[in-house]
Amino acid sequence: MTSELPAGLDVDFELTRFIRRVRARSLRTLGEIHPKLDYGMFTFLLSICDSPEGIRGSELAEELGVHKSTASRAIASMERIGLITRVPDPDDGRAQLLLALPETQAKVAEYRRKSHERLVTLIDDWTPEEVEVFARSLTRLNDRAERDF
Repeated sequence: MTSELPAGLDVDFELTRFIRRVRARSLRTLGEIHPKLDYGMFTFLLSICDSPEGIRGSELAEELGVHKSTASRAIASMERIGLITRVPDPDDGRAQLLLALPETQAKVAEYRRKSHERLVTLIDDWTPEEVEVFARSLTRLNDRAERDF
């Protein structure tokens, strides 16, 4: 089924516009987590934080759709500035798992809390129904993108 977009509505442009704003805002506030954290490392760090039992570097690269060497450089940088650590993988003594340090986890949690507050402020004049439709639509879009991209 092919859906036609309503005239004058450029979903791709609006999504790109919003993502750029979020990214720019993130770039200005990443120093709250660590002054040397850049946006590239940040995406890796979020995935590590979202894996409380740890994640292998190869799994991280696959999850983010990047080459292993790109992941390796980001991991080394985050280790160097003290955001993450490596621990032995209990399932494979030859492998290591990446973990965010407790202080890093706390800073990322606070960063996310503030980010959530900013988003709530952006939609504070929306009706509950508008928020629900937007959330369901965004979930549907993300679910389809995960399956088809």
